Amino acid sequence: MSISKTQIKTSLPYCLYRVDNRFFKTGDKFNTKIRFVKVETTPNRRTQSSQNIETIRDRWGIDAHSDVEIYTDKIFDNKDVDKAEKFTLKLANDFIKTYRYFSPEAVHLIPLTSEDLFGLTILSNGKGIANFTFAGGITVANPLLNHEVSNKIEQAIANKMKIQLWEELMLNANQYLYQTEYRHSVLESIIALELVVSDFIRKVCRKKNISSKAIESYIRDVGLTGNIDTTLRILLSGNQIPDAITLRKCKTSIKIRNAIVHKGKKDVNEKEARDSLEYSKKLIQFLTTLLI
Repeated sequence: MSISKTQIKTSLPYCLYRVDNRFFKTGDKFNTKIRFVKVETTPNRRTQSSQNIETIRDRWGIDAHSDVEIYTDKIFDNKDVDKAEKFTLKLANDFIKTYRYFSPEAVHLIPLTSEDLFGLTILSNGKGIANFTFAGGITVANPLLNHEVSNKIEQAIANKMKIQLWEELMLNANQYLYQTEYRHSVLESIIALELVVSDFIRKVCRKKNISSKAIESYIRDVGLTGNIDTTLRILLSGNQIPDAITLRKCKTSIKIRNAIVHKGKKDVNEKEARDSLEYSKKLIQFLTTLLI
């Protein structure tokens, strides 16, 4: 058996309890194989010597985590730490998706991000590359920020503030983007945009004394699923039109959403998700100022 040219080791912030210690061959051209080893976890919620830094190793259970071993003929050099990290993340996340499919109790597991790879080390062509990270990230205490956030929460509770559904969806879209769930991020951001556009159509049409039945028919038959550029140009005066780039980007994101929903499109990249979130947010901000 030939020796792999590259060995990658890291740890996950959670444990894949239902997987044994076998190697799983990925079937790629680099003869890559991966395995997950269960390791008992010592609780490490806060270091004893510091009150300012938290290192969260395990997001759910604290009984165990999984170490990851990858052997591959793909070669990395000292400049390829990011490439090796992305390679590792893709292998692990692809495996976790399959694991969740066959292990229903693992439904809570979310895709990994770069900060979830605890102590990533690479040995490639006899050369060592290390990328030291804290799983879950490092949170530095900031009393002023804590005070500001706490004040806002206190005021919101006192004022019985209600977070709008579109705002929740945009928060979800941002979370999915962070979790590298790009397809879900696009879906959430465009649904949020559709809600705001629909509300805007209702408001403008009511001002024009258009019947509620006609308004709902227009939203259903045209609305966002039609041409958003044309829809807004009809409803807005010339000096109120959003910038062309925002409209074009939103239109592209809507097409991606439709391809996901109607054609089963699975592959959505990070840029597409970021554009969808960024430009949906811009158009939402533009329209919500007119809704006030």
